[in-house]
Amino acid sequence: MGMTKVKKNKNDRNQSQEVYSTTTVALLKCKSYQLQNLKKQIAAGLNLTGIDPKIFKQQRVLLKPNLLMAASAEKAITTHPEFFRAVAQIVKSHGGRPIVAENPAITRLDQILPKVGYDRIIEEEGIEIGRMQETRILHYKKARKFKRFEISQAFFHADIIINLPKFKTHGITYVTGAVKNLFGVIPGLLKSQWHTKAPNAEEFSEMILDLNEALLKGFQPPKRFLHIMDAIVGMEGEGPGPTGRPREIGAIIIGENPIAVDYAAVKVVGLEANKVRTITSGLTRGLGISNLDEIRMVGEPMENMKIDHFQPTRHSIFGNLVSRWPFTSNTVRNWITEKPVPQPENCTLCLKCMEICPAKAITRPGKKGKRPAFDYDKCIRCYCCMEICPQAAIGLKKGRLQWMIEKTSLS
Repeated sequence: MGMTKVKKNKNDRNQSQEVYSTTTVALLKCKSYQLQNLKKQIAAGLNLTGIDPKIFKQQRVLLKPNLLMAASAEKAITTHPEFFRAVAQIVKSHGGRPIVAENPAITRLDQILPKVGYDRIIEEEGIEIGRMQETRILHYKKARKFKRFEISQAFFHADIIINLPKFKTHGITYVTGAVKNLFGVIPGLLKSQWHTKAPNAEEFSEMILDLNEALLKGFQPPKRFLHIMDAIVGMEGEGPGPTGRPREIGAIIIGENPIAVDYAAVKVVGLEANKVRTITSGLTRGLGISNLDEIRMVGEPMENMKIDHFQPTRHSIFGNLVSRWPFTSNTVRNWITEKPVPQPENCTLCLKCMEICPAKAITRPGKKGKRPAFDYDKCIRCYCCMEICPQAAIGLKKGRLQWMIEKTSLS
């Protein structure tokens, strides 16, 4: 999952050697989705990270984009279709067989592809569509807590998996990038069920890391993962769905370690890495690396990549606090955490929010109702409803005492 670097101990007369792992991440500047330039920059990034495209020859290469929901490329909710095409063409040109594999939040993959601009590319490039509905259990008995995941069988049939995340803010994990994008190996509504098993930010992030570890170590034989991040236009604010805002970042980030790729992205946009639990806890687990100093960044210098005033999500700042009693009680949680609130002027009553809600906290409106009914005693604050609402009709409302706690915590 990276390179190995040897450090000599000068105090040892026998010159014993301390061996520790490092991983390389390539930063590339890219301002548009023009196909030839994308291919040039991605190929350069593979070269910089020591990844020889010849590894694709005669291999089944799964391309796993972020296709959260039906949305146009301009909204920056999904991995841009031309970004996907560029990687697919590189795989094909080196003798590989590209296969698109993704599990959208609700809609089946084959149904969503025309709505996100992928159908024409798949037809023109002769790309296979993975059979995502058939599942198989991936076990990893050494995981910290969750040792069993039901994932799409297509991932078992792959030789190489290329993760194509879109860099966005996220209400639970702070950002969504390479680590979080692999949650999409789990089919449709099975993903929302995980929010009930891991109902707060701490547990959910740890579950995502258990999944990443299972993907890395649970397959027999192990599979090779590459991570090529679309951060040309990302998302800031209340991501990762329609309530977020597109923001030009101008970056492609490539590496074999998802934690390192995410860390590089967070540095580019100027967010705080210590708020990304999938990074901090991932390091303590030793998922390929155990220290940020082990990340070797190559390509464009970081100082040339950084952008200013990138806006994080406004979701609750309390972190681990709300995962402990008494803050887990319904009453206290309603006082101190934001709750999702539908806006009747924008709501079309499509009820996708009700369909995806893992806690069954959303029901149909009454006879004269203009918006779904939310039961906040049942609501687990997973914000899946916000992510999936096609009209961006669900916003956040602060808890009654939240303003006071925020003021105290920031003073």
